Amino acid sequence: MTRRTVGLISIVLVLVIGFGTLISVPAVRADTTAHVSVTDKAASVADKAAADVKLAALKTLGQQIREAAKAVWEKAKAAKDAKKDLSAFKEDLKTVKEDLKTVFKSRHNLRHNIQRMRKPQLTEAERTQLKAIEARALELRKQLKAKIHAKAPQVEIDALKAQLKAVIAEREALVKTFRASVRARYLGHLDNLIAQATKDLAFLQGLLARLP
Repeated sequence: MTRRTVGLISIVLVLVIGFGTLISVPAVRADTTAHVSVTDKAASVADKAAADVKLAALKTLGQQIREAAKAVWEKAKAAKDAKKDLSAFKEDLKTVKEDLKTVFKSRHNLRHNIQRMRKPQLTEAERTQLKAIEARALELRKQLKAKIHAKAPQVEIDALKAQLKAVIAEREALVKTFRASVRARYLGHLDNLIAQATKDLAFLQGLLARLP
């Protein structure tokens, strides 16, 4: 059972957060707001429902882990008081003790962990792509303003408008992809936590059964 897993399990009870805040992407300064399609909204709703199920499962596992850890510690203490040999369980009990300490320590970092989980988790490559397309949109916007101010021929103004519209559409598609990517990573993260928590619970239950 890993200390990192138990630490995360210990805070999951208060991590039933709005899924929309997690998948939001910062607005781009291109004088437009990315349009969220009906399909994207439907995917977001479906993913939120899936996340709620996973969070509920993780919450249950977290409670079971804490109860099992407490039972292990109480049984080990009783065995020690009864002068029973626990040498074969030394390393396992040490792990449980360290994990329980981590649970209590994690409470001090609770606010930081919640804030970190709420932030959109864009990758470095995604941020680079977003900045690049922002720069293109802003440059076109400047050129368009300059053309209008200089009273350039309408055909030139219309050409820049068309380019800006294309870049904005490209950005909207990119943001839609990012939203789906963030949702997928978050759901995958929950799946990994559930899988590890399941293993941790099995470890504790097995240790409880083996203790004298």
